[in-house]
Amino acid sequence: MRLALASLSLALLVTGCSRASVAASAAGTPAQSIKVPQASESGAPYAKLRQRLVLDGWLPLHHASCAADTGRPQACNRWLELQRCDVSGHCSAAWGNADGTELMRLQLSGVPGDEGKALTSADVRVDGTEQVAPVEQAAAAARCPSTQFMPFLQAFAAQPALRRAFTVPLVHAKVLVSDGEGDRTETVYVRGERPDVFDVSYGDGAFHHVGIDGVDPAPLALQVKQPSAQQRDVSYLYGSSEGRSFRFTLRDGCWYLTGNPQPTGP
Repeated sequence: MRLALASLSLALLVTGCSRASVAASAAGTPAQSIKVPQASESGAPYAKLRQRLVLDGWLPLHHASCAADTGRPQACNRWLELQRCDVSGHCSAAWGNADGTELMRLQLSGVPGDEGKALTSADVRVDGTEQVAPVEQAAAAARCPSTQFMPFLQAFAAQPALRRAFTVPLVHAKVLVSDGEGDRTETVYVRGERPDVFDVSYGDGAFHHVGIDGVDPAPLALQVKQPSAQQRDVSYLYGSSEGRSFRFTLRDGCWYLTGNPQPTGP
């Protein structure tokens, strides 16, 4: 673990702040301090911190089981970084920095229920940040199957070990959100280890859709576009309405799954 305080620029949040301690690193680095607004001064400390994080390029880490782990489905739908809550009004949240190398964990207290204003009035404590595993470390034990994209994609889809090795730890993704403001998509991070981050397999000379019932034996047609020499966008339509897309980026001599630009759905 290491601390990433300079990039946050949180000292500029409000005039007059309380200091919340940041957890010490595993290497024994002394705990440092970071300024966050007090509830009595700002009225909405988490809302202001959240705004600052977004402006600095941080993205919420989306938790697929948020509703089950918090018991607050409406809050999960609005505050995509929520991870868990307990009955006492304490919740945890997580954010990834702009380049996907740091994961910051927050502890929120005094969180009202879904019937209130969600998290806007919650007090916040920054526990610290952890460094996610660099891509080159994740792929160290695996050999790039091909620098040519289509042979790579076939091997990537066919072998789970290759998917794990050549998927970045924090994947840029779009998720569907529906609330009082209507339907929209939000940009988040999802963990690359999530099984739903790539739902295509390859076998018997064809690609196949992977759903909750397993692998569809029917061939799945993929469209591949080339936004640049270092990027490939792969998409499909499944059935009458479902679509999905994946972004691959050429890094350090091989391709990596780095994004889900289009969420599952129409």
